[in-house]
Amino acid sequence: MVRPYRGVSAEVRRGDRRERLLEACLDVVAAVGVNDTTVDAICAQAGLSKRYFYESFPDREAALVAALDLVFDAVRAAIAGVLAEGAPTDRVSRTVSVLVKTLAADERAARLYIEAPRHPALEERRIAAFDEFTQLLVQYVLDLDGDDPAARAATLLVVAGTTEVLSRWLAGDIDLDEDELVQTISGVGLAVAQSFAQSFPRAAQAAKKARRKPAR
Repeated sequence: MVRPYRGVSAEVRRGDRRERLLEACLDVVAAVGVNDTTVDAICAQAGLSKRYFYESFPDREAALVAALDLVFDAVRAAIAGVLAEGAPTDRVSRTVSVLVKTLAADERAARLYIEAPRHPALEERRIAAFDEFTQLLVQYVLDLDGDDPAARAATLLVVAGTTEVLSRWLAGDIDLDEDELVQTISGVGLAVAQSFAQSFPRAAQAAKKARRKPAR
């Protein structure tokens, strides 16, 4: 039995140590990049021994993936408030805006996001996030049918393109200010939604009717 220490349970202490390690992982990534982020460096930054690292993570890759999950959690929380509000035009621009602001506000998250495609474990997690955010956007932002494969394909194209453009912008390779970037990405997203509605009018109308139908 592991007894409470100073009134704090072992489970809470483990959770606190895990959070410290994840924050330290992001700090180290920001300082030296993913390639040079090591278990030793994470532990030194967190002020914890390796024993506590392996209590939370089986290896370095697991810690990096968990840190990337923190980034995606922040993005998900940021866009949650704009997913179902207003017309598609407003939802698209607001969603892109909060996405850009969330990543640009934390250089640690930005560097991990930029370097994720170069590392297999992080790229696998990033692809899984593509599917999740595609489903959210196709239904709640672009106002399309989430079960329609053509709508999902078109939206996935927007999500993947947005990820690439945003990564290059964060790395300083695209010379646009924040507002210009948001307008550019939003314009593409709206164009895709409008093009889909014109090319597949029955599917688009069916999606709208399904959303207006009251739940039983």
